[in-house]
Amino acid sequence: MNENRQRTLIDLLVLTLLIAIGVAGRWDQPQWCFTPTAAAAIFAGYYFSRIGIALLVPVAILLVSDLLLPAYNSVGVMIVTYAVMIVPVWFGRMLRSPASAQVAAWRWIVCGFVPATLFYLVSNFAVWAFQSDYPKTWAGLVQCYWVAVPFYRWMLSGDVFYLVLLFGCAALAGVRITAPRLIPAKAKSEI
Repeated sequence: MNENRQRTLIDLLVLTLLIAIGVAGRWDQPQWCFTPTAAAAIFAGYYFSRIGIALLVPVAILLVSDLLLPAYNSVGVMIVTYAVMIVPVWFGRMLRSPASAQVAAWRWIVCGFVPATLFYLVSNFAVWAFQSDYPKTWAGLVQCYWVAVPFYRWMLSGDVFYLVLLFGCAALAGVRITAPRLIPAKAKSEI
Protein backbone atom coordinates (compact mmCIF):
# COMPACT_ATOMS: atom_id res chain seq x y z
CA MET A 1 0.00 0.00 0.00
CA ASN A 2 1.50 3.35 -0.94
CA GLU A 3 2.21 5.94 1.74
CA ASN A 4 -0.45 8.48 0.60
CA ARG A 5 -3.20 5.87 0.60
CA GLN A 6 -2.16 4.62 4.03
CA ARG A 7 -2.11 8.21 5.38
CA THR A 8 -5.60 8.80 3.93
CA LEU A 9 -6.92 5.63 5.56
CA ILE A 10 -5.41 6.59 8.91
CA ASP A 11 -6.87 10.09 8.63
CA LEU A 12 -10.30 8.64 7.78
CA LEU A 13 -10.04 6.32 10.78
CA VAL A 14 -9.09 9.22 13.09
CA LEU A 15 -11.97 11.32 11.71
CA THR A 16 -14.47 8.49 12.21
CA LEU A 17 -13.14 7.68 15.68
CA LEU A 18 -13.31 11.32 16.85
CA ILE A 19 -16.89 11.65 15.61
CA ALA A 20 -17.89 8.32 17.18
CA ILE A 21 -16.32 9.26 20.52
CA GLY A 22 -18.05 12.64 20.42
CA VAL A 23 -21.46 11.23 19.55
CA ALA A 24 -21.22 8.44 22.13
CA GLY A 25 -20.09 10.96 24.72
CA ARG A 26 -23.04 13.23 24.07
CA TRP A 27 -25.55 10.36 24.04
CA ASP A 28 -24.25 8.64 27.16
CA GLN A 29 -22.98 11.45 29.31
CA PRO A 30 -22.85 10.84 33.05
CA GLN A 31 -23.76 14.48 33.71
CA TRP A 32 -25.22 17.02 31.33
CA CYS A 33 -22.43 18.83 29.43
CA PHE A 34 -19.68 16.36 30.46
CA THR A 35 -18.89 15.60 26.83
CA PRO A 36 -15.86 15.09 24.56
CA THR A 37 -17.08 17.54 21.91
CA ALA A 38 -14.64 20.40 22.58
CA ALA A 39 -11.72 18.02 23.20
CA ALA A 40 -12.43 16.20 19.93
CA ALA A 41 -12.55 19.57 18.13
CA ILE A 42 -9.19 20.56 19.66
CA PHE A 43 -7.65 17.22 18.71
CA ALA A 44 -9.04 17.54 15.17
CA GLY A 45 -7.66 21.06 14.85
CA TYR A 46 -4.29 19.80 15.92
CA TYR A 47 -4.23 16.59 13.92
CA PHE A 48 -5.72 17.43 10.53
CA SER A 49 -3.71 19.61 8.18
CA ARG A 50 -6.88 20.74 6.35
CA ILE A 51 -9.05 23.05 8.45
CA GLY A 52 -12.23 21.93 6.65
CA ILE A 53 -11.75 18.35 7.79
CA ALA A 54 -11.05 19.50 11.35
CA LEU A 55 -14.21 21.66 11.38
CA LEU A 56 -16.21 18.66 10.22
CA VAL A 57 -15.55 16.87 13.53
CA PRO A 58 -17.55 19.11 15.93
CA VAL A 59 -20.26 19.78 13.33
CA ALA A 60 -20.73 16.05 12.64
CA ILE A 61 -20.72 15.28 16.37
CA LEU A 62 -23.51 17.79 16.95
CA LEU A 63 -25.53 16.84 13.86
CA VAL A 64 -25.49 13.10 14.54
CA SER A 65 -25.98 13.29 18.31
CA ASP A 66 -28.78 15.84 17.96
CA LEU A 67 -30.81 13.15 16.18
CA LEU A 68 -31.51 11.51 19.56
CA LEU A 69 -31.13 14.42 21.96
CA PRO A 70 -33.93 16.83 22.88
CA ALA A 71 -34.41 19.55 20.30
CA TYR A 72 -33.13 23.07 20.84
CA ASN A 73 -35.87 25.42 21.96
CA SER A 74 -34.75 28.00 19.43
CA VAL A 75 -33.02 28.09 16.06
CA GLY A 76 -30.90 30.97 17.37
CA VAL A 77 -29.64 28.85 20.28
CA MET A 78 -28.88 25.99 17.90
CA ILE A 79 -26.88 28.21 15.53
CA VAL A 80 -24.93 29.75 18.41
CA THR A 81 -24.22 26.28 19.85
CA TYR A 82 -22.83 25.01 16.54
CA ALA A 83 -20.80 28.20 16.00
CA VAL A 84 -19.22 28.20 19.45
CA MET A 85 -18.40 24.48 19.26
CA ILE A 86 -16.23 24.94 16.15
CA VAL A 87 -14.02 27.51 17.92
CA PRO A 88 -11.96 24.85 19.77
CA VAL A 89 -10.65 23.69 16.38
CA TRP A 90 -8.56 26.88 16.31
CA PHE A 91 -7.19 26.11 19.77
CA GLY A 92 -5.94 22.82 18.34
CA ARG A 93 -4.30 24.75 15.50
CA MET A 94 -2.59 26.91 18.11
CA LEU A 95 -1.00 23.78 19.63
CA ARG A 96 0.70 23.01 16.32
CA SER A 97 3.13 25.93 16.51
CA PRO A 98 6.52 25.35 18.10
CA ALA A 99 6.80 27.05 21.48
CA SER A 100 8.86 27.22 24.63
CA ALA A 101 7.76 25.01 27.52
CA GLN A 102 6.15 27.98 29.26
CA VAL A 103 4.19 29.07 26.17
CA ALA A 104 3.17 25.46 25.47
CA ALA A 105 1.89 25.11 29.04
CA TRP A 106 -0.21 28.26 28.64
CA ARG A 107 -1.61 26.93 25.36
CA TRP A 108 -2.69 23.71 27.09
CA ILE A 109 -4.31 25.72 29.88
CA VAL A 110 -6.20 27.74 27.25
CA CYS A 111 -7.33 24.51 25.57
CA GLY A 112 -8.54 23.13 28.88
CA PHE A 113 -10.42 26.14 30.20
CA VAL A 114 -11.40 28.54 27.42
CA PRO A 115 -13.79 26.34 25.34
CA ALA A 116 -16.13 25.67 28.29
CA THR A 117 -15.94 29.29 29.44
CA LEU A 118 -16.66 30.62 25.97
CA PHE A 119 -19.53 28.16 25.53
CA TYR A 120 -20.96 29.15 28.92
CA LEU A 121 -20.83 32.89 28.16
CA VAL A 122 -22.09 32.74 24.56
CA SER A 123 -24.69 29.97 24.79
CA ASN A 124 -26.32 31.35 27.92
CA PHE A 125 -26.56 34.79 26.39
CA ALA A 126 -28.25 33.12 23.40
CA VAL A 127 -30.68 31.28 25.69
CA TRP A 128 -31.55 34.56 27.38
CA ALA A 129 -31.86 36.44 24.06
CA PHE A 130 -33.68 33.83 21.94
CA GLN A 131 -35.85 31.95 24.43
CA SER A 132 -38.63 33.23 26.62
CA ASP A 133 -37.47 31.35 29.74
CA TYR A 134 -35.95 34.44 31.34
CA PRO A 135 -37.15 38.05 31.44
CA LYS A 136 -35.32 40.32 29.00
CA THR A 137 -33.85 42.35 31.84
CA TRP A 138 -30.47 42.54 33.53
CA ALA A 139 -31.88 40.40 36.37
CA GLY A 140 -33.10 37.83 33.82
CA LEU A 141 -29.66 37.65 32.22
CA VAL A 142 -27.96 37.22 35.60
CA GLN A 143 -30.49 34.51 36.52
CA CYS A 144 -29.81 32.70 33.22
CA TYR A 145 -26.07 32.64 33.91
CA TRP A 146 -26.55 31.67 37.56
CA VAL A 147 -28.77 28.69 36.74
CA ALA A 148 -26.18 27.46 34.21
CA VAL A 149 -23.21 27.38 36.62
CA PRO A 150 -23.57 23.60 37.30
CA PHE A 151 -23.57 22.93 33.54
CA TYR A 152 -20.43 25.05 33.16
CA ARG A 153 -18.71 23.10 35.92
CA TRP A 154 -19.51 19.77 34.23
CA MET A 155 -18.50 21.00 30.79
CA LEU A 156 -15.19 22.31 32.12
CA SER A 157 -14.56 18.95 33.81
CA GLY A 158 -15.47 17.08 30.63
CA ASP A 159 -13.24 19.25 28.44
CA VAL A 160 -10.19 18.71 30.65
CA PHE A 161 -10.90 14.98 31.14
CA TYR A 162 -11.40 14.23 27.45
CA LEU A 163 -8.51 16.45 26.35
CA VAL A 164 -6.15 14.45 28.58
CA LEU A 165 -7.79 11.20 27.46
CA LEU A 166 -7.55 11.86 23.70
CA PHE A 167 -4.01 13.18 23.68
CA GLY A 168 -2.96 10.62 26.31
CA CYS A 169 -4.34 7.72 24.26
CA ALA A 170 -2.53 9.02 21.19
CA ALA A 171 0.71 9.09 23.18
CA LEU A 172 0.10 5.59 24.60
CA ALA A 173 -0.54 4.31 21.09
CA GLY A 174 3.02 5.27 20.26
CA VAL A 175 2.16 8.55 18.62
CA ARG A 176 4.55 11.36 19.43
CA ILE A 177 2.74 14.67 19.74
CA THR A 178 4.67 16.98 17.43
CA ALA A 179 3.71 19.84 15.17
CA PRO A 180 2.27 19.96 12.61
CA ARG A 181 0.98 16.39 12.55
CA LEU A 182 0.88 13.40 14.83
CA ILE A 183 3.70 11.10 13.75
CA PRO A 184 4.04 7.48 14.88
CA ALA A 185 7.03 7.19 17.22
CA LYS A 186 8.87 4.58 15.15
CA ALA A 187 8.31 6.51 11.90
CA LYS A 188 9.72 9.61 13.60
CA SER A 189 12.89 7.73 14.58
CA GLU A 190 13.35 6.58 10.97
CA ILE A 191 13.37 10.16 9.65
